[in-house]
Amino acid sequence: MPDHRPAPLIVDTDGGLDDALAIVLLARSPQVKLAGISSVHGNVAAAAAAANSARLLELLGDYTTPVALGASTPLDQPLHLAHPNDLLRRAIGRPRRRTPATSPAADQIVTLAEEHAGALDLLTLGPLTNIANALRLAPELPRLLRRVVVMGGSFDGGNITEHAEANVHHDPEAADEVFAAGFSLTVVPLDVTRTAIATRSWLRALVSAAPQRRMKAAAALGLLAASGKKGPQLRMHDALAAAVLLDRQVTTDHHVSPVVVALDGDRRGETTAVTGDRRPATIVRAADVDRFRARLLEALSGSPAGTDSVQPRY
Repeated sequence: MPDHRPAPLIVDTDGGLDDALAIVLLARSPQVKLAGISSVHGNVAAAAAAANSARLLELLGDYTTPVALGASTPLDQPLHLAHPNDLLRRAIGRPRRRTPATSPAADQIVTLAEEHAGALDLLTLGPLTNIANALRLAPELPRLLRRVVVMGGSFDGGNITEHAEANVHHDPEAADEVFAAGFSLTVVPLDVTRTAIATRSWLRALVSAAPQRRMKAAAALGLLAASGKKGPQLRMHDALAAAVLLDRQVTTDHHVSPVVVALDGDRRGETTAVTGDRRPATIVRAADVDRFRARLLEALSGSPAGTDSVQPRY
């Protein structure tokens, strides 16, 4: 008989607004069970990302999922924060009641992977420093994890340089180690996630449907972000990666290839699909964004989530 128990999942996050949307989507899904959250530098400092995750879980009524403090700096370059003003902290606006778990993020990843050997999924929403550090602790990690879904990389132009996507560019060495390690890997690159836009009509629907004042405040913040003269601006990169993990039908086209990261020169941080000895990754090339937005709206509004629900267009 098929096993319908929720799959254990770790989320590695750098504490941004779209990270929060991803975590809400996952926390509200019956398909997965959050086994742990780890923080990493990227959008904000690792400590701020951990605090934001704790606040968000408390907002969702979750006081038990461990939140581990992760790497505060990249492996081999200076720290750069994309959003040091911490938009998520301002949006949530509540004190947190608990401190991070006692074990560092890399240790937590290894411990949970050993505990759930062959069954644990890992979703990464920031730089891959924690995963590289976990690999150094446990080289057998690719055999322990069921799959790894990475929001990161770009094969058609970057968002932090001409060639590089931010999560990879913030720690190229870590990303290349992870892509070379032999995980069962799905890459959800910027080429696809930049299409996951929170349209004005979708945000208005969210403001109307959100059952909690804090959720309404966060939705209103997004609505303001999307109301400029240039049109919708809020791109939900990380939430789309979470939807890809949950729902195979969100992915409408993919390519299978090894991935390498440029570590030198002007193209540092660029990801390239290659042929070679590395284990191939599944690279998502297109997604059903309407299906994704409908599922995320269900999660944020507290409605029952389901992959076969009617998919309105936003």
